Amino acid sequence: MSQRRLRIVLLPVAAVVTAAVICWPLPAETGPPLPAAFKVKRHRNIPYYTGEDAVRTKHRLDIYQPVGKKNATVLFYVHGGAWQFGSKSFRANIGKTFAGQGILTVSINYRLSPPVKHPGHVRDVVRAFDWVKRNIHRYGGNPDDLFICGHSAGAHLVALVALNEKYLAEVGRTSDEITGVIPVSGVYRVGGTSLIFKRVFDPDPETLIDASPALHVDDRQPPFLIIYAEHDLPGLDILAIGLERQLSEHNSPAQLLRVENRTHRTITLRIGAKHDPTTEAILNFISKHSRSAVE
Repeated sequence: MSQRRLRIVLLPVAAVVTAAVICWPLPAETGPPLPAAFKVKRHRNIPYYTGEDAVRTKHRLDIYQPVGKKNATVLFYVHGGAWQFGSKSFRANIGKTFAGQGILTVSINYRLSPPVKHPGHVRDVVRAFDWVKRNIHRYGGNPDDLFICGHSAGAHLVALVALNEKYLAEVGRTSDEITGVIPVSGVYRVGGTSLIFKRVFDPDPETLIDASPALHVDDRQPPFLIIYAEHDLPGLDILAIGLERQLSEHNSPAQLLRVENRTHRTITLRIGAKHDPTTEAILNFISKHSRSAVE
């Protein structure tokens, strides 16, 4: 993709993301819920990083545990919010839904911009990933069956973790330890001159390349399920289609799903509703690629 084409795509994305986050509407009625197979216990505000520069409110995670489930598949979720807003409680429906289906779900906080800029966000994500790998067995999770998922800015971050392996290497991990990647409505090439990107990414070419997941695709990727909404933010469809094409060209397993009648907001807001296509696609992807024994 040319620099000119990239700017055309990214500038409207940045402007609309900012407006969407600041003017985030209250949740709408989502319809009857998907019946749960397990009761869910929520463990709140567990510290995953306690170094000298730790931030008490940010280096925390919540665990949604399916009660009675042993050796559960793990879904590691990173919230959106333009890298500047949001929290691990932003979409509590995600944790409740998948834990109710027997998938232990972890939702993390991470430091936001400002004052943090890239790579502060992604470094927090790999710190949390490492904590989960080392500790999730205590909650009935299988550390060897770990999917990573994120929405919007969180989709960018989980894709970056999987594709730019330098960050996993900083915590002694590799992408082989990721069972599958589920980015929803994300930005996979970073650039442009809008204020939102200036707040999050330094504008030098090396930083923008480092922060762009699509520029790190090779032949050693985990399976991907790339999801976007029919009425998503401008340009996100192009970025999703482009990432799926790149992965496929490198013989990496990748699925692409456009969810009809959904917006950037409702694509995750309606997770957990009965017959919701996003929920069904994620459950099917996890079932297909899971390394855990089915009970």
